[in-house]
Amino acid sequence: MPGKVTKLGPGTLILSATPTTVDMSCQLAGAWVKWDKDKEDDTPVLCGETIAGGTTYTGKLSGNVLIDLSDGGLVEYTWTNKGTQVPFVFVPNTAEGKEINGTVTVDPLDVGSDEVKKNMRTDFEWDCVGEPVLEPVTP
Repeated sequence: MPGKVTKLGPGTLILSATPTTVDMSCQLAGAWVKWDKDKEDDTPVLCGETIAGGTTYTGKLSGNVLIDLSDGGLVEYTWTNKGTQVPFVFVPNTAEGKEINGTVTVDPLDVGSDEVKKNMRTDFEWDCVGEPVLEPVTP
């Protein structure tokens, strides 16, 4: 049986910070939740066995976003709220009915471009606080 592939979009990415809700969906050229793995070294013990080292996973919300320098736009929001912990909901594909919920620490977006007269865009990677959760879309 062939594997099933899901396309990115249409979907949503919403930061729900009180009193402001920020919908990044129409400015994202790409988005994903990434996992980092930190594994301690295994420890050989006298009896000849090996005790496995501990493993810690941490999530990151990442993406490529089109720059919005307008008043109240995404750049202004990230610069004003840098270091703030904000809940997010990421729905990679609405038809699939799955969402990823979590909390991220907002970092300010970079501004600029390598090319004149092209849409400015930048990559971002925000650390998750705790682990993000994959679950059915909340109605």
